[in-house]
Amino acid sequence: MNTERSVTISRLLNILALLALLGVLAGSLHLQFGVGEQPCPLCLVQRSGMFGLAIGPAMNLWWGIRARHYALSILAACAGSAGSIRQVLLHIYTPSDPGYGPAFAGYHLYTWALITFIIAIVGCAVLLLWETPLLAHDRGIRDASPRMRILAFTTVFWTFIDLLIVAISVIPECQAGMCPDDPANIAGVGDSAGWILVLCPVILAFILGLIANRKLLRD
Repeated sequence: MNTERSVTISRLLNILALLALLGVLAGSLHLQFGVGEQPCPLCLVQRSGMFGLAIGPAMNLWWGIRARHYALSILAACAGSAGSIRQVLLHIYTPSDPGYGPAFAGYHLYTWALITFIIAIVGCAVLLLWETPLLAHDRGIRDASPRMRILAFTTVFWTFIDLLIVAISVIPECQAGMCPDDPANIAGVGDSAGWILVLCPVILAFILGLIANRKLLRD
């Protein structure tokens, strides 16, 4: 496999990694805005870990594939998994405890978060063993094809928009003090409306991606 093809495949893997993270975050945001269940402090720790985990793929797409970018993701995944393990153990400790929030496919979101962090750590470690893209002196988005640039721009902007949504939504819940251990539920917008609301950033991110790609071509 030549260097160019290796870099292209590596970019696609980074985009898929971001999309997987955004899918997990979409589930948690739907639970918050659609169902109305506010995130607990440990849930916020795990969300922060998810966004920290997204830094590596985003930097790989933007500035080029580097070992240090994967290392940042591994560190973020370790921090996020600590929050997940803490929450899992809290509910295991009390056998009668039904767990926090609804379950999906038999597991609560904090368990899915732990699975995501473990997969991410293993995945980043495997990609670090693949030396060809790391030694290619990739310049990121500037070296990508137009379609790949638009896809990369869209996923990175989507991640940033979700980060803003989470950061802003924390303000009314926690205000200027500590976040409540068991926050009161809010009035959700409903299942269907919740998914529409959660997925709206995709459209905005795609538009921003088209604008950024056009500007890059002009430059």
